[in-house]
Amino acid sequence: MSIVEDLTCPVLAAPMAGGPSTPALVDAAEAVGSLGFLAGGYLGAEDLVAQMDATRATRFGVNLFYPQAAPDATDLAAVADYARGLASRMHRLGLDPGKVPGWLAAADPTDRFAAKLDAVCGVDLRRRPAVVSCTFGLFTAREIDRLHGAGTEAWATVADVPAARDAVDRGIDTLIVQGPGAGGHRATRTVAEEPGTQPLPELVAAVHRAVDGAVPLVAAGGLSDPVSVAEALALPGVVAVASGTALLLSDEAGTAPVHRAALAGAPRTVVTRAYSGRPARGVATPFVEGPGAAAPAVYPGVNAVMRPIRAAAGRGGEPELFAAWAGTGVAHVEGGSAADVLRRLAGL
Repeated sequence: MSIVEDLTCPVLAAPMAGGPSTPALVDAAEAVGSLGFLAGGYLGAEDLVAQMDATRATRFGVNLFYPQAAPDATDLAAVADYARGLASRMHRLGLDPGKVPGWLAAADPTDRFAAKLDAVCGVDLRRRPAVVSCTFGLFTAREIDRLHGAGTEAWATVADVPAARDAVDRGIDTLIVQGPGAGGHRATRTVAEEPGTQPLPELVAAVHRAVDGAVPLVAAGGLSDPVSVAEALALPGVVAVASGTALLLSDEAGTAPVHRAALAGAPRTVVTRAYSGRPARGVATPFVEGPGAAAPAVYPGVNAVMRPIRAAAGRGGEPELFAAWAGTGVAHVEGGSAADVLRRLAGL
């Protein structure tokens, strides 16, 4: 039996890379009988181990970004062109556009995946995650066997039926089925792929049929209120849901002040490549719908250019340049303790 079938609260704290996911948020999830995830994306292996050390939960998950294909010369030229169009904004933020080539050279398409996989499999039993999930790709059968050998379940986030079938064929334990309402990055397997728009109920039903109920399903995407959560839990094969946006304003989340401010007033959200080169849903801004629309489908190249810009914007100056990720359920987001948010969503 998968750990997801042994939870008393069926609303999981989804991983949110870049700061919102914290050990305190993970601990709060376990306190109500749920499962919380640390977000390994963008972290180095040592930083990830430090977060696992700081987590007091006895059962928790870790999410990893799967390695991407290295960009070629044409891709890098497209990113350089995009960066040139942002030069004046960089100057206003105190950044030197001349550093762009260095930023691009330092971009790691693997996101240090191998070192982080070593870390989650190698830490002592007390700190070892109960679950390791992946997005942006699928674990190989060998990687899944390695996780199983460490006593850890392997989960995969999928956004279409072919990925779900492939994951099950490789031996995955649980599928997180991500619909188009999800905040943050979509779980496409390639950078250039455009994410699907099939509504979550239809996608879940199609995945359930395709894998013939072989593994439990976790529904995700736009689930930020009790009604949408209850509807998702009633879908075929679904034993839990994953919510991230709903927790962005919680006390335990590490959400940046500029991000919290951007969520006020139930903003409109859109899917954009403007901040990373990969499709991701966030708050609509003049930048996203203006210059950002020219972002090429190159990851991590665009991300390498935008990361210092996002950081500088977060410190003040031009908040529209900060990637305020949020799903379609943003209108229902409330503050307070993460435990209270999860209980409310689950109807407990």
